[in-house]
Amino acid sequence: MRKVFNGKRLKEARLYNKMTITKLGEELGVKKQMISKYENGQSEPSYEKSLSLFDILGYPREFFYSEENFNFNSQGTFFRSRLTATQKSKQPAEYLLKYAIIVRDFLDNYVEFPSLVDIEGDDEDIEGTAKEIRDLLDLEENPINDVIEVAELLGITAVKFNYDEMKVDAFSSMSEINEKEYFVIVTGNTRSFFRQQFSLSHEIGHWLLHRDINPQELDKDEYKDMEKQANNFASAFLLPKESFTADFKKLPVNLENLLKLKQKWNVSMAAIIERSKQLNLISQDTRNKLYRQINYRGWRNPEPFDTETPTTEPLAINQAMELLIDEKIMTGFEIKSQIIEQYNLYITQKMLAEVCNVDESIFDDRGRVKLDLRIKRFERDVKL
Repeated sequence: MRKVFNGKRLKEARLYNKMTITKLGEELGVKKQMISKYENGQSEPSYEKSLSLFDILGYPREFFYSEENFNFNSQGTFFRSRLTATQKSKQPAEYLLKYAIIVRDFLDNYVEFPSLVDIEGDDEDIEGTAKEIRDLLDLEENPINDVIEVAELLGITAVKFNYDEMKVDAFSSMSEINEKEYFVIVTGNTRSFFRQQFSLSHEIGHWLLHRDINPQELDKDEYKDMEKQANNFASAFLLPKESFTADFKKLPVNLENLLKLKQKWNVSMAAIIERSKQLNLISQDTRNKLYRQINYRGWRNPEPFDTETPTTEPLAINQAMELLIDEKIMTGFEIKSQIIEQYNLYITQKMLAEVCNVDESIFDDRGRVKLDLRIKRFERDVKL
């Protein structure tokens, strides 16, 4: 049976690569009107052109000749910097998030992940919501060493992508695949462990406070209010009121002591300043003065300790993969093959490895004998 070209998947691959119709047409050697016809199902690329799509867009040819065989529904994506991020920046992130949910759904059939904790936060009592999560995990009022670990313990799927967008620190979504719900938080190249801590806590705040809200349906002011609530949760969660206040009051207010607090509490100096102002530990004038001093020293971005402190990595999906392989349930190649078969997810090994936070070679077919033919060595008669 002849396979039909899927224009929707061409559009997905194009948007994932942040490529316009005009740019793809130039790369493929056709007019932009033809790309539009491909995507709308009005025409199909030739066999040669379809092969070229792999080189241009990085997706295997099979991707363009298959359809999704699962029901996927996203409740909208929360972007850490939605107000400045462009649509072009956000679209690849949303496709990456979908791929992560597919992999997690597949692994759920074999591995017991922590269940998604069913706690609904109160946006009128954010301090209480933050305390409830800390109590649930027995964190008391101590500093949090790794928010990614916290997220995974809460049953949240955490994924890190090499998604180098200056305007998007992190994003998250409550999504459903085949009637199973997943909340996924994705972090990119934040370049700062301390910033990552806050960004991930911010996304946890969205899950607790806004899980029934589609952010794409909000106007600008409504979204600003929601972002402020998520920021307030992150501050309260990372810097609990009683113990942070006690630490802050022990020291004179200056930049050197802010650095000491940063190292202890694993948050940025900016987050400490905002939390201390929120708790009325400093005045607005003192807040402004501290920021001026930070700017004068060139400490704003990056702050001290940012570049030398490594960011942390998600572990759950990585460990699930290793568990399946170590227990000989299936090989890495079989995992890849099963995901392709069950979900028609024809993405490259590189993409799949990034979702799983594993080395790409794990998906190689170890049992395949590689034929390595070589040209025979021979010498030509040369007449002088």
